[in-house]
Amino acid sequence: MKSLVPLAAAIVVALAPLGAEPAAKPLRVCLVSGAESYHSDEAFAGLAAYLEREHGMKCEVLRFSPDGTALPGIEHLLAADTAVFHVRRKTLNAAHLAVLKRFFASGKGFVALRSTSHGWENWKEFDHEVLGATYGGPGGGNFGNAEKLIFKPHPIWDGAQGLDTKKDVYRLTNFAPDLDVLVEADTKNGRVPVGWTRPHHQSRLFYLALFYEIDQPPFQRAIANALRWVTAPAPQPAR
Repeated sequence: MKSLVPLAAAIVVALAPLGAEPAAKPLRVCLVSGAESYHSDEAFAGLAAYLEREHGMKCEVLRFSPDGTALPGIEHLLAADTAVFHVRRKTLNAAHLAVLKRFFASGKGFVALRSTSHGWENWKEFDHEVLGATYGGPGGGNFGNAEKLIFKPHPIWDGAQGLDTKKDVYRLTNFAPDLDVLVEADTKNGRVPVGWTRPHHQSRLFYLALFYEIDQPPFQRAIANALRWVTAPAPQPAR
């Protein structure tokens, strides 16, 4: 007796709507946690759960070794679609630093948060080379507490209205000309950019110098939006 399986499969194909799009694959996200003073392990575990539950992403949190010189699972960055980083003053061993640099050279979009502007002690040029601004300056790394955030309209803020902070913001200088500043903070010392996008090889990055606010629903929504935005095809310049 011939199997009915091929016949059943043919019926399913025949009944499928013409022009139906295949289901999109879940966005694969690595969250790299390396800022212990901010309790980033716990914070990223919560963010990963939110991204999976509310946005259908497939997430993995990578945590540093106790001495901060190794990142177990770092090779998973190369297979991920994108990543979120919050890292502070880590000195990776040579092999893992090489993998990290391969990820940033791969052209994949990514999101970097707060202390990642000074994340790598043995790659201190990262802030300007990759993120497009220099952390710190003559007045140190702290610019003062935010009094108000000023947002530029952008898809990253869709559904993220109400994001706010009164925490300290960083002194950032030497901004690259290709930055698109999306949010600034008013402080008693003046106004300073705290979030921007930048072209990154064939893709894009989003940096946001905030993290204390990670439990705020608007913050979480902005990160979800940013992950989709940095992994979307970047618009090509007009010829």
